[in-house]
Amino acid sequence: MGKGKLIKFQELESFDHVIQAPYRNIKDTDFELKGKWATSFFKNNNPVVLELGCGKGEYTVKLAEKFPENNYIGVDIKGARIWRGAKQSLEKGFKNVGFIRTNIEIINRFFSVGEVDEIWLTFP
Repeated sequence: MGKGKLIKFQELESFDHVIQAPYRNIKDTDFELKGKWATSFFKNNNPVVLELGCGKGEYTVKLAEKFPENNYIGVDIKGARIWRGAKQSLEKGFKNVGFIRTNIEIINRFFSVGEVDEIWLTFP
């Protein structure tokens, strides 16, 4: 693994708006924020929009910038990719952006029924 990736992984650990939930730790139990993303994570009651397979998070960040009345969560398994969007949203001071680093196959462990208002899947 490259040194740059290790630095990004380490920096991700310090970002309050990035959740890293390995499959092995959550596959059999619900995540603590399930049902509480708007009120506990974002501290508001705005709609929650997911981007699945967000990659570098650029689209997630742009949506958050264009539509500040919504909360956006980018989801991807690759931490080195998520780092870019997480860093950018932090530098811009966005409070309506978060990222989850996990397997999409266990996304039901993170969100309650009706908690997510929109889901974006921007790749074929």
